[in-house]
Amino acid sequence: MFSIGLILFSIPFTIISHLILLNTPLTALGIGMLILGVSILLTPINPIPSSTVRSLLEGSVLSLEAILEGFNTSSKGYYILHDDGRVYVYIPLTGQFKPPTSKTPPKSIFVEDGEAVYLVLPPPASELARFEGISDMNVEDAISHILVDVAELTSSVNIATSEGIVLELKGLRSHVAAGRFRRVFGSLEASIAACIAASILKRPIYVESEFEEEDLKRITIKPYG
Repeated sequence: MFSIGLILFSIPFTIISHLILLNTPLTALGIGMLILGVSILLTPINPIPSSTVRSLLEGSVLSLEAILEGFNTSSKGYYILHDDGRVYVYIPLTGQFKPPTSKTPPKSIFVEDGEAVYLVLPPPASELARFEGISDMNVEDAISHILVDVAELTSSVNIATSEGIVLELKGLRSHVAAGRFRRVFGSLEASIAACIAASILKRPIYVESEFEEEDLKRITIKPYG
């Protein structure tokens, strides 16, 4: 399948371009090919199994972990929706640690906004947030649909929106180990929730906190400002 071949090629291509060749344009090209491959694979005529979707998301986490390691960055990222309908994560490298003011889609993985410089990367759920029908849902239903039905990352999720968006997940099915990714993007579940929230609410979103005990995970994501 073309999409699987594209994904399998783009992951090592991106890592080699960044860590070995130190070539920013090739790195950006590799990320673009990865997004395209996942997008094609997630929107076939016959829906693919949720376990495959989950595996692809976990593979994306590991690829982003390698990129973050290469840049040696651990700053908390901001999920930003742009005019092209895609959500990007802006990771502050210099300047004040706050979201950018520009709404123009990034043309490079590095973006300057005033005195601030950001590393800009697509989150694992960037294409999931563009699924048909997602934009017509409220944020609670959309997050639950992706986490429980599409990717089956958890067996159940309760969502409250009194102070930010608080999720309580039970029956976790993914335990991908990526410490730097977690510090920047949040856990895979938190990253997906933040991406969906940014897409629907059209506001900058960040992962405020996470707490995990046995089979329960509590995640708090908030709009900035």
